[in-house]
Amino acid sequence: MNFFKRAIRSVTRQKSKSMILFAVIFILGNILAGSVIIQQSTQNVEKTTKEQMGAIATVGIDWSDTKRQKEMESMTSADYSALDEKMIQKIADSPYVKNYDYSEQTGFESKLLKTYNPAADKKSEDKENSSNEANGGFINTYIPVRGVQDPKIMDIALGKIKLAEGSVFTADDIAKGANVVLISKKFAEKNGLHVGDEMTLDQSTQGLGNTDNAESKPENVKTYDTKVKVVGIYDVLEAVQKKSGQSGKASNGSVVHAAAFPGGSGQEAFDFDNYNTIYMPNKAVHNLDQGFRQMVMTDYPDTMAAMSEEDAEAAYKPYYIPIFQLKSVDDLEKFKADTKPLLPKFFSVMASTDEFNNIAGQFNKLSKIAKAVIIAAVLLSIVLILLVILLFMRDRKRELGIYLSLGDKKSNVILQIMVEVLTVAIVALVISLITGKFLGSFASEAFLNSDSGQVIDNMMGGSVMNSSAMFNTGVTFDAKTIADNYAVSFTPFYIVTYLLAGLGTVIISVLLSTLYIFKLKPKKILLG
Repeated sequence: MNFFKRAIRSVTRQKSKSMILFAVIFILGNILAGSVIIQQSTQNVEKTTKEQMGAIATVGIDWSDTKRQKEMESMTSADYSALDEKMIQKIADSPYVKNYDYSEQTGFESKLLKTYNPAADKKSEDKENSSNEANGGFINTYIPVRGVQDPKIMDIALGKIKLAEGSVFTADDIAKGANVVLISKKFAEKNGLHVGDEMTLDQSTQGLGNTDNAESKPENVKTYDTKVKVVGIYDVLEAVQKKSGQSGKASNGSVVHAAAFPGGSGQEAFDFDNYNTIYMPNKAVHNLDQGFRQMVMTDYPDTMAAMSEEDAEAAYKPYYIPIFQLKSVDDLEKFKADTKPLLPKFFSVMASTDEFNNIAGQFNKLSKIAKAVIIAAVLLSIVLILLVILLFMRDRKRELGIYLSLGDKKSNVILQIMVEVLTVAIVALVISLITGKFLGSFASEAFLNSDSGQVIDNMMGGSVMNSSAMFNTGVTFDAKTIADNYAVSFTPFYIVTYLLAGLGTVIISVLLSTLYIFKLKPKKILLG
């Protein structure tokens, strides 16, 4: 009888020993399977979330860099405008850049134009708007203006908006700085505007200077009016709408980098921004800004009295915010390394994924725990399975001695033991593959709902929304977003990884136990 048949008969004949071995491997397999699937899930959530964040980078002054804050106190107005068009184009020549644009941005308080508030309930929207406006609600009167250099519009390429009516800008519009605009469908509806209509951008002086001055009283507020033509109307894409405040809820912990938004939370401010941004050619935005500045200098000289000549000169220069869309998320670190030597003082590269580690602390912690458990489970499995096999082999010493005395090779005896153990192990590992998944789900849920997980979650709730504030993706990422992406599920990679780890552990245990077989002396066993 060959070693394979002997192995199968031995497994079926010695049921109690086979069940003990099965129980040991099954229990250890559950621990290993649960740890492996948690580890795979945490890696998948990082990959999925970073892909959703996008391979986007910008170059600017990182005000959150605590190490450089003292140094940044010495900044002058000239330092702000150090990132010019030539430098931006040089950075964009990187082989990692797929698409890029740069934007001069401004905004104004309007008395004529109505804004759309996505956070307000449709039935009470008008009432809520009028209430906020009566209280001087900044979020309901301030209209953001974003300049573009790429006629195709970067936000369309990033999947934030899509053209619903009309057309985007022409190359001639961009070159000449034509007074043409793109507005959102909701904004157009609020103001009764259509493609081809003329619209007035009334930049109000409301809020300039001391509010006690007569000049700041409502009856004395002036406006700088610019006539523009609506050439296109855009829709905010569904993926962005789902993140907006249309549900009536917003992340209370969210904060904004550079400005506060009275009248709403940080999340509501970004949602408001998505629907009320007016797109214009960069040159048109610059002319708009400078025209308003000139009017203020003439009519409100006190507001500019403290400005130095250097600051006044720098104020006339455009300040661009560049956006670089890379070919892959994996290119972000390489792009950072290549770009850093090119940058002016105080500037640094910031990527859309920089905040991931800050807002995913609990998942990183869970990943580290899973890694530690995998290592511990493998080592424990090797030791326990080895001990069980050695105990069984000691009981079967006479049987093994007979095989060897009859001329059977030690290699065949080793293969028989290997087949016996692997037959039981494969059954135990396949079953624990399924039960381990549920163990992993339970362990993940228990950890994420634990006090430590909640503490981390609360910290994450207050994270800076870099993705929206800096990269204009229109989608914010917080703890809930990452938690929604986290799923403990079967994947081919999980199945293969677990089975290889489990079978590898069993094989190592069997090979170590064969040292006992090499010590066996058939004659001594039979005479004893």
